[in-house]
Amino acid sequence: MTATAAPTPTTAVPSRPRLPWWAAALAIFAASRVLTTLLLLWVQTQATPRSRAGAHPSLLDLASAWDGQWYWFIAENGYPSVLPLGDDGSVATNQWAFLPVYPYLSKALTFGVLDWRIPALAVSVAAGFAAAVLLGALLLPHVGRSRALFAVALFSCSPLAFMFQTTYAEPLGLALLLGALLLIDRRRHLLAVPVALVLAFTRPGILALALAVGLQVVVRLVRARRGGPPLPGRELAGAAVLAAVCAAAGFAWSGIAAAVTGRPDAYFATEAAWRALWMPEASITFVEPWFFAADFWATRLVGAGPAAWIGPLAVVVLVALFGLALLTPPVRRLGSTIRLWALSYALYLLAVFFPQSSVFRLLMPMAPLAGAITPRALPARVAVLVVAAVLQGVWLWTCYGPVQDYWTVP
Repeated sequence: MTATAAPTPTTAVPSRPRLPWWAAALAIFAASRVLTTLLLLWVQTQATPRSRAGAHPSLLDLASAWDGQWYWFIAENGYPSVLPLGDDGSVATNQWAFLPVYPYLSKALTFGVLDWRIPALAVSVAAGFAAAVLLGALLLPHVGRSRALFAVALFSCSPLAFMFQTTYAEPLGLALLLGALLLIDRRRHLLAVPVALVLAFTRPGILALALAVGLQVVVRLVRARRGGPPLPGRELAGAAVLAAVCAAAGFAWSGIAAAVTGRPDAYFATEAAWRALWMPEASITFVEPWFFAADFWATRLVGAGPAAWIGPLAVVVLVALFGLALLTPPVRRLGSTIRLWALSYALYLLAVFFPQSSVFRLLMPMAPLAGAITPRALPARVAVLVVAAVLQGVWLWTCYGPVQDYWTVP
């Protein structure tokens, strides 16, 4: 009888422990800050006397250019009690177009000693790290770890990612927004109320959040009537409170401007003054600015004749394509909170915004949609990130490079 050799026990190869998802998100964002810093150092070398920050800007000069100068001015001088007027007697551009949380928070962090730009930049970078983690937390239950972290990477390397190293309110506003959306997605509506209140005085758009919450309630009620899970009364009450607070907060700043200046139209007249840089005799109208802007840009690209039909057609096609995108399976996987937010914010922009070069910056609150852009193959993912990083360099050079113009405003 032949003895059979005992099977040799296999030695399991220990798998490398993975970083917690939130640590991976922080690492991704930290690496992206190195990339943006290198791009900023390159743009420094491209500066000329015609550059927005001058011929020999420091990194702080670049970071605080454009709207950053307005936030500094607010931190130092506050808001006017008398609106400035132009030569024609109409309201001139002024501080009331900007909300107060970011400049005043940064001012407080100077402790009366530091250059305002230093804490302002620190707030932006810290808010960027927070936003990266919050974006991952929002997407993780819907798309899984791999897709959520890729979305964080795309968010961190996107063409607008250099905004996290500027003295703009966008990073702080985005962190607050993602925090509010995360709480809403987890049905903690009352906890989202204080976050939404701070957001309302940091960046415009709180009315879009009110609409998103309202639409979510409607969707849940319709599903419940069709046999879906019921909407508990306590949750309904919390959502109603949040929507009402957001709606009220959306009009609060215009009320404050009216009270301080004694002009009921102070805020809207100020916004019209900024729009008048593009639309002569501008007033606050809804939707129309998109068609005006489409004609403006189309005329410069193809001439006045073709622009008459290309401009309006472009707006209609853009709206239709966005609507169809919200119905695609990758976007549907993101869940109703993200989809309804994207729809509400798009309607808000369509209603009140005049499209110009800053439109890209105003699309940053659409960041959760990055969860739908996840190629399966690793080479394709790498290619997407490389393209995003290259476009960041292009847009950074456009906004802060050799020449400033009406189409280079970030």
